[in-house]
Amino acid sequence: MSEFYFSRQLDETRTLCVAPLSDRRIEASGQDVPNPSGYFLFETRGTDESAEVQIIAQVVSQEAALRLRDLLKMA
Repeated sequence: MSEFYFSRQLDETRTLCVAPLSDRRIEASGQDVPNPSGYFLFETRGTDESAEVQIIAQVVSQEAALRLRDLLKMA
């Protein structure tokens, strides 16, 4: 399965994403992610490597990630 990365700019510093989470993004979130596989809906705040990350939801399948992309009008 190839990995997708969808995003939508919310404002100058916030981006909403549907994508797999890297170890760096998990660490930046400060959240406990027992199973980091698959896709996540998350928001980033900031534009550099130290951007804050807030994980909103874990997406259960590739099809669900594609559905979220369509619903949230992501590119």
